[in-house]
Amino acid sequence: MLTTLRIKNLALVTDLAIELEPGANVISGETGAGKSILIGALGLVLGERADRTLIRSGCDSCAVEAVFDVQALRAPLGAYLEENGIEACEGGQLLLKRVFSAAGANRQFVNGSPTTLGVLATIGQWLVDIHGPHDHQSLLHPARQLDILDAYAGLDEARTAFANLLRQRAALTAQRETLTVDEKTQAQQADLLRFQAHEIADARLQPGEDESIEQEHKRASNAARLLELGQAALGALDESEDSALSRLAVLGRSLQELQRIDPAAAPLAQAQEQGVAALRELQRDLSHYLDRIDLDPARLRELEERLNLLQSLKRKYGPSIAAVLAFGEQARARLASLEQRDAELARIHAQMEKLDQALQRAGQSLTAHRHRAFPRLCRAAAAELEALGFIQSRFE
Repeated sequence: MLTTLRIKNLALVTDLAIELEPGANVISGETGAGKSILIGALGLVLGERADRTLIRSGCDSCAVEAVFDVQALRAPLGAYLEENGIEACEGGQLLLKRVFSAAGANRQFVNGSPTTLGVLATIGQWLVDIHGPHDHQSLLHPARQLDILDAYAGLDEARTAFANLLRQRAALTAQRETLTVDEKTQAQQADLLRFQAHEIADARLQPGEDESIEQEHKRASNAARLLELGQAALGALDESEDSALSRLAVLGRSLQELQRIDPAAAPLAQAQEQGVAALRELQRDLSHYLDRIDLDPARLRELEERLNLLQSLKRKYGPSIAAVLAFGEQARARLASLEQRDAELARIHAQMEKLDQALQRAGQSLTAHRHRAFPRLCRAAAAELEALGFIQSRFE
């Protein structure tokens, strides 16, 4: 049931909130009091077409919010919200909001989640039925009539089971149509998939190898410069009279003399020795680094070819090695499906036969329940009509 309706900047209304109580609520007033504004606002929040001339004069936009207690609602609201990525109802409360502006912006929300106008309208059909002199609304729609009959007969589970079977059959039909192509088209598809799968397989890709190859290629292509810089660094350490180690040796002799005169200077001499040891270690590490640099033009060409291959595969099949490998798996699976088309079609056909039998049984059962239920519904509706004074009425 509708529990709260709030209207902002619609027609003559600036800001209005109405709280409705359980049971029948009656809003009365003379012509022009604004009753139709309430009905119009309710229609807007339930997905009806927006008339922007209804925006209050001097305002850029208007908004309507409605809160419904849906704990007793028999429609499959929860599943529908989940299918459309909408937040579930908390405490059995459904919040609808509609905002539209004079500039043409139109937004709608369900439980705070943005959604489409079509989703809002579908939900609205389950919540409210508006009756006027010439507006019988959903009672004239055959689908809605069937919904009422099934709700009266308690056939929600049977309908859901039938719909699930139908969705399974539709999925199989789509698979069958994918496989049912002419021989030429099938051969072309198979050739393309075979080429793609083989090209990726022949590359013998390893996850993450593009990064390692790029790093090695960068080192190999700059090997001469790396050797030059490394040798210059070694020379600065210990290959000239003005090298770092030579200067540290001079410093060490001065500190040793300082320590001889003043023993308190011993830590300074120790620090100098540690500095010499650190530079000796740096010298060894730098020598080992230079030993690993390889000026091998053949290896450089090999790395360039591998890097070009990886880049080509990523341009064709995905932004990363992992994506290329995944594409290859998909191509092999699709190729296997095409190559085994006859067996796959036979499997699909067998499954569809079983589904058709299940659909036949479920449909016959659903129809039988409906046939048993509608005479009771007719009698119950006729009794209500008679109680309202429609003595000669009939309901079929």
